[in-house]
Amino acid sequence: MNEAFKAGMKALREHMAREVEKAPVPPDDVLARTITRRDVRQYDVYFIWGPGRDIASRNDCGHGYYLTDSCPGCDADDDN
Repeated sequence: MNEAFKAGMKALREHMAREVEKAPVPPDDVLARTITRRDVRQYDVYFIWGPGRDIASRNDCGHGYYLTDSCPGCDADDDN
């Protein structure tokens, strides 16, 4: 990897760390149950970039994909 790429990746990691730090955390009742697509949309930074990613990556969206995946079924549902 070249130095410019490494520097860019470092800047991206630092930026996302700041975003995660200031993002809202889901309430305890959300974290105590199985999360849904709606939860991921509502707390996207927490579940996609933050500490909730591990949880979201183990839950199915209902179409055979994980909540952290791009799902054609969810995308079609969102279009309606």
